[in-house]
Amino acid sequence: MKFKGTVALTTAFIGIVLYYFLIDVPTEERKREEKIRSEKVLPFDSDNVEIFSIIKEKNTIALKRSGADEWQMTKPVNAKGDSGAVSTFLSFISNLSFTRVVEESPKNLNTFGLDTPVIKITLSTKEGETKGIRVGDNHPMGNKLYLARLNENRVLTADITKDRLDKRTYDLRDKTILSFDISKVKKIEYTRNGEILVLKKLENSWQLSEGGVTAKGDANKIINLLNTIQTERIKEFIDEQPEQLTPYGLNNPKHTLKLTEQDINKSIILSIGKKVDNGFYAKAFSENNVFLINQSLFDTINNSRLVNFMDKSLVDFETEELTNITLRMGGEIVQLIRDKKDLHRWTIEKPFTTNANTATVNSLLFDLKGARIVKFLSAPVTNKKIHGLHHPKNEITLTYTNGKTWALTLGNQTQNADHYFARRTDEKVVFTLKKSDVETIFRPLHDLRDRTLLEFNSDEVQEIKIRNPEQTFVLKKSTNKWKLTQPESIDSVQGFIGNDILWTLNSLEFEATLSKDPGNELTGLNQPLLSVELLNKKSMILAHVVVGKPVAKSPELHYLKIGESPTVHTVKKRILNEIPSNIKKFNGQDPSE
Repeated sequence: MKFKGTVALTTAFIGIVLYYFLIDVPTEERKREEKIRSEKVLPFDSDNVEIFSIIKEKNTIALKRSGADEWQMTKPVNAKGDSGAVSTFLSFISNLSFTRVVEESPKNLNTFGLDTPVIKITLSTKEGETKGIRVGDNHPMGNKLYLARLNENRVLTADITKDRLDKRTYDLRDKTILSFDISKVKKIEYTRNGEILVLKKLENSWQLSEGGVTAKGDANKIINLLNTIQTERIKEFIDEQPEQLTPYGLNNPKHTLKLTEQDINKSIILSIGKKVDNGFYAKAFSENNVFLINQSLFDTINNSRLVNFMDKSLVDFETEELTNITLRMGGEIVQLIRDKKDLHRWTIEKPFTTNANTATVNSLLFDLKGARIVKFLSAPVTNKKIHGLHHPKNEITLTYTNGKTWALTLGNQTQNADHYFARRTDEKVVFTLKKSDVETIFRPLHDLRDRTLLEFNSDEVQEIKIRNPEQTFVLKKSTNKWKLTQPESIDSVQGFIGNDILWTLNSLEFEATLSKDPGNELTGLNQPLLSVELLNKKSMILAHVVVGKPVAKSPELHYLKIGESPTVHTVKKRILNEIPSNIKKFNGQDPSE
């Protein structure tokens, strides 16, 4: 019984819920919508309007729908309408509500200014229905307006001011100066007093040219220019059918802007004429009317120079495309060639043949790609001596796989000691670079060459012999551990001493190579301060380093030889500290104790 009672209660509850959501809520919603609709001054659907007019005394503004969201003005001129402004205006009227019914059937409409209304708005729908509103006087209480529907005498008031309904031709007319698709513009030409600035879109970049000067363009800056031109609006319509263009300075304009779109033969041209107090006269080539543009738009176009659009990235390339890097620094030429078999390796061919330091070369290329031009000089180079570009001391040239080259020429320092004058391949424009960028690009031979002294496989090393004037240490490898066998036996030496010694020798770099051996008396290599031998399991020497006396004028450097090689190098003193020289180090004790 209890179960049946529960089912009955549940069923009743569901019924109540369904009644509420299916009947009560929709009914209340309909009542609310009907109330809102009943309070509207002029109920209509904006999307259903085909024609609408604003009649003011003897002046009429009329627009006709020409597309889903497009309008054509038919009065007082035949011109394209401002779709956004029209849509906003119609939406405002359709949502306009009255606050009170003043009189249902007034005897004298003149009392409210509705017998001869100052503004009359009419709408024609797709079904041929005509409706509208008449706009009367302002209400004595202020910020209110008397209104009446087109074919009714009932007087209403609404909380609006007359200016919300009083639209000018300018307000509803399309004010676009030039209509174009930014993504399709392939060429921009600006003529200024006979000189032409050309911005031409290539496949993946922009090319600039002006007065015989060519340069690579910055796509973002050019797109910003097009955005500015596209978003600017006509300030005032001056003359719809001018008999002559001479009064406006448009018969032979000194300033013209020409845009050419991709796959379209017809160009879009703007002519700019005389300056007046509130702007400049202008005319689009495809239209008859003369209008006024803002000073700001004229300044944007007129102040555009080639240097304003130049790409400030120094050079763009794919590292894999390079085959050759040539650096000319002072009287020295350093030429780097990419290894054809191993593209990650570089060799130095000039001033002598040796391996290059791959990490340093990659760092140079990374810095070159990351360098940014500080400033372009506005005038082309006429006197190279001024900037130190007639006989430049520094120059870097890149050669690509396709045989093409790119070069950067470095001139004098500017008045700002942190900047240098410079110029790129095939460009007459001079620019400035930061000193810090210059220093990372023009690396000395010392940094570019591979200065690694030893080349061995650490896994093959089974024995390490360390000799100094006081004693000899012998380390032998057992499985993955190192043990000391001389001068005493230590089964497992402290930490990673053995591996650290191998790492130190593997990364050992010389500071300089002597062209002539100064002799044992000076170098002390016959009685070395340190000798390290690496042997394999067959006791064959894999590598041998001998460190002699410090260099007289540079005590932080020591003389060094590798095995039986006669070549003498200099190396930093720290190797003497990095190779253990005291038994306490092998025991993990502080040698000073």
